[in-house]
Amino acid sequence: MHWSDFDIWKFLAGLGIFMYGMFLLEEAIKQLSGRTFKILIRKSTTGKIRSIFTGLFSTAVLQSSSAVTLMTLTFVGAGLISMQNAIGVVMGTNLGTTATSWLVATIGFKINIEGLFLPLIGLGGLGLIFLSKSPRYNGISRLLVGLGFLFMGLEYMKLSVEGFTSSFDLASIPHYGTFFYVLIAIVMTSVMQSSSATIAIILTALHTGLITFSEGAAMVIGANIGTTTTVMLGALGGIPIKKQVALSHLIFNIFTGIVAFLSLPLLTKLIGLVMNGDNNAVLGVTLFHTLFNLLGVLLFLPFIGLLVKLLQKAYPERKYKTTEFIANASPDLPEAAVVAVRNETLQVYRLTLHLISVLFHLEKPEKKGQFFSSFLLSSKKQTNPIEVFEDIQSRVNVILIFSSKIHVSDLDNIEQKDLTNSNHMILTLSQVSKTIVSIRSELEEIQASENEKVQDLMQLISKTTVEHLVMLQNNSATLIEKHSMEIYQNQIKQEYKVIVENITEAIEQRLIQEKYISSLLMVNGFATQTIRQLFRILEKQG
Repeated sequence: MHWSDFDIWKFLAGLGIFMYGMFLLEEAIKQLSGRTFKILIRKSTTGKIRSIFTGLFSTAVLQSSSAVTLMTLTFVGAGLISMQNAIGVVMGTNLGTTATSWLVATIGFKINIEGLFLPLIGLGGLGLIFLSKSPRYNGISRLLVGLGFLFMGLEYMKLSVEGFTSSFDLASIPHYGTFFYVLIAIVMTSVMQSSSATIAIILTALHTGLITFSEGAAMVIGANIGTTTTVMLGALGGIPIKKQVALSHLIFNIFTGIVAFLSLPLLTKLIGLVMNGDNNAVLGVTLFHTLFNLLGVLLFLPFIGLLVKLLQKAYPERKYKTTEFIANASPDLPEAAVVAVRNETLQVYRLTLHLISVLFHLEKPEKKGQFFSSFLLSSKKQTNPIEVFEDIQSRVNVILIFSSKIHVSDLDNIEQKDLTNSNHMILTLSQVSKTIVSIRSELEEIQASENEKVQDLMQLISKTTVEHLVMLQNNSATLIEKHSMEIYQNQIKQEYKVIVENITEAIEQRLIQEKYISSLLMVNGFATQTIRQLFRILEKQG
């Protein structure tokens, strides 16, 4: 055995070319169908089983569990995917990563690689030069070059160790046990930040006889665990939900690794029955990689709900005073960002109703379920309306800044309209909150009055305000048809006139003091204006 027979530079060159090929492959597929995959992940994660298949399919095609996990994190943050379904996607990505193993095992060592990668790089390279103006053909060319580099790197790695393995005697090195190989693969994957690269090295070593089947299987287990470091590093300093997903990835992979390690003798015998021993060591380890990941998913699936509870205790979500949905979203994924803006805007809408209830000191009715949720309407008079107002304005600023960063050109017509409507809604709510808070001193003056008629008139204003707030709350998630809107607006106008007539009549009968006249008229006018603006927000745009 001569270490000089091992061409380290050819090996490193092969590894670098392989990883660059994986990078080009990922970028090409995202360029060709990035939007399709975003929509797929968003719409295909409505259950745990579907989420697992979504993670599997997306990772197998994109050849990047990191890219799929990143999209999943963003959609979870925007409120599009539940935490349980996000864990399902993460579990599916583990199965999806085995596609690389099958690609290398079934093609990489079965055909003349040089005869494969040269045409791929040649055609792809020419395409990048002459077809660069077409996004579609540019993406296809990058795909071909990526595949070519992937196989070229694999060939270089194989050639670098062939001379070394021809004189290498496995019996000459001490046997440190199977667990030693698990640790080696964990370190390798953590350093290279790519389980695909580690698995390619493992399969190359198996093909050349550098390691045995059991050692290769142990290293695949280690690569599976080591890949979690990428996600863990990405979650450092991140929001709690990112840490939850990253920790779920770590827990699942360690659990799967333990299951695989304990069942290694049994799975080895099972694979031995299917395949002819060492002659098919590469395919055998690839099958083992798939089987233990599948076994991990099946065993772990019933405990996802319990895991979610534990994760929420480990990394409780902070209650952001400024935002709740935008804090977890990214404008780099426009579809999710639009939903986050919409959800955040609805929060401001509810806060605005809450502000009105606080200013008017509206009480909850005796019958439950007839009025607002406790978030919207509070009978706690110590709530400071200025704090609620400042919270609204702070959210408005954050939403508008975030919204301006969304790439509108990446949205379809419906999403563009949704974003425009949300922006219009948030600007209106900002103005509404400013309008209603401006009559705070008049409201306090009226509410402090001991004049019975003044209190009766204020109660009449509050009664009509309550009725409309209930209607606004009940319709907060829907849009009102124009015909119904006309009815509401006419009703509001009529009620405004009735209250003005009552105030006028009280003035003529000298039942209220002069200082309350302007305050009552102002409160009635501003309350009516506010209610009308809030109803217009819910009007369906043509």
